[in-house]
Amino acid sequence: MCGIAGIIDFRGGIDRGRLTRLRERLHHRGPDGRGITELAHVGLVHTRLALVDATGGAQPLASDDGRYTLVYNGEVYNASELRDALRHDWHFQTRCDAEVVLAAYAHWGAACVPRLNGMFAFFVWDTRADAGFAARDLLGVKPFVYAHRGEEVVFASEAKAIIDVLPGPRRARRSAVVEYLTAPCFSGVEAPMFEGLEYLAPGHCLHVTREGVCIDRWGEHSLHEQPSPVAPEELRTAFEEAVRRTMVADVPVSVFLSGGLDSTAIAAVARVERAYTIRFEAQERFDYARSRIVISDDEPFADLAARELGLRRTLVHVDRASLALDLAHLATTNDALPAWEQELAQHHLARAAARDYKAVLVGDAADETHFGYHFLLDNVATSSPRAILERFGASIVRRDVLGDPTAHFDAHYRTLVAAAGHDWETREARVLATTWLVVHRWLPRLLHNGDIHGMAHGLEARVPFADHSLLAIARRVGPVAALAGGTEKAALRAALKGLVPEPIRTRRKSALPKDQEVAAIYQREAAALLADGALGDLIDLAAAHALCEPARRLDERERALLFRLICLVHWARTYEVQL
Repeated sequence: MCGIAGIIDFRGGIDRGRLTRLRERLHHRGPDGRGITELAHVGLVHTRLALVDATGGAQPLASDDGRYTLVYNGEVYNASELRDALRHDWHFQTRCDAEVVLAAYAHWGAACVPRLNGMFAFFVWDTRADAGFAARDLLGVKPFVYAHRGEEVVFASEAKAIIDVLPGPRRARRSAVVEYLTAPCFSGVEAPMFEGLEYLAPGHCLHVTREGVCIDRWGEHSLHEQPSPVAPEELRTAFEEAVRRTMVADVPVSVFLSGGLDSTAIAAVARVERAYTIRFEAQERFDYARSRIVISDDEPFADLAARELGLRRTLVHVDRASLALDLAHLATTNDALPAWEQELAQHHLARAAARDYKAVLVGDAADETHFGYHFLLDNVATSSPRAILERFGASIVRRDVLGDPTAHFDAHYRTLVAAAGHDWETREARVLATTWLVVHRWLPRLLHNGDIHGMAHGLEARVPFADHSLLAIARRVGPVAALAGGTEKAALRAALKGLVPEPIRTRRKSALPKDQEVAAIYQREAAALLADGALGDLIDLAAAHALCEPARRLDERERALLFRLICLVHWARTYEVQL
């Protein structure tokens, strides 16, 4: 995994100082190597985290004839098979999958992208055509952000690198910030928080020519496939092969172990030496009965998994004394704005694992692609987008900004879902419609958070459940089979029988933990940050200050709302953004 960036300008040469700034802003993503290539109308930047062929994988990487130059971020897990297919047409000089991607593009052009099984974002410049091509993986594990201004295009792995090389004041995209405050679980996906920047959507590619920028879709994790029988053995085999593919590396790989079904199954197949589990102070005393998505204590299950699998486990303890600094760090790190309190856990897990590892396996994408959320069994929760927003969010946006913001985004998401061919007419249709939102809005946000917090510490998060072969089988499992017996992820649970301890296989889905006893700290921090009227033209300040009263007992949604307000103020101040 790496950091990539570039500037394309058909008017003339590229300012090397801007390229250098892009490279420096992405240094944390690639502490093992740095490169810059300058051509007639393009400058390309790369920072490298070396997991395969440390001595031979420097980028930007050019073809022997000089026609193509590549910057690439990610891991293509079928690189060995593609290398064999291309061996007669390309003289390989490295063992890196980056060279496989370059050879694949040189041989197949844009048609190479569906052949790549993995997580990736890359850009190739063709000097003969005087044109560029970029692509992003199917689910959006790897990021790609760009700005198109006149004849210039600037792209990078992170938005905060781009804003540092663009002229003029930095402005927030107001609609994105309002979505963040109203629908945090779906925010930061459709468009970046910075005005003037865009995301290349998952499963899409981008063409840059003198005529401008053109976007195409190359693939999608579609929910329209007709369900067909999937034997547990078939799903089990596909899962095990996916995990093994993600283990390809010249360095040791670890795993984040929550004691849930997904991370435990990954650990059981991968057989890594060490696992990492988050631990909050007094976690065993948390009131899980009132929590909406973290419904049980991970610790006993993670301990059972480690003992059964023979794993050395590191408990990552979170100190509340550092919480104020942690919040500022989260807001600085996550340029899409921290949406979930669980990002504190991601930050601490990544920082701890990065001391000894460069790569870690995570269970992300399992719940989203295998019908793993228990709210899918709830007729109320699946009745509309609004029901999801009210379940997991609480808006404090002023009415004169957007009227009823929840109603606004409910209508917006209904439009997106209808355009994708789904509706809320029947029970099964409602589950599919809700799952479409989960796959196309919730999951990309989750994957963005995993990437941004891991790479802040030079740690690659690998996602076995994003494997294309496994996804193809998951698409055949419809909601009836996946939710059989009133159990979420029923087909996957059946497939993993015997692989993981039975108490873990039958454990109800519980999200990554968050600290339930930080409300008083949030109240103090928010009161101090909002004292000067910050956000006053955007939020209901009276309501915000009421939440900050020490005597006010906050419920889970209110606590999360203060978390987001604190992060928003830190983000605006850090990046000097005009809201």
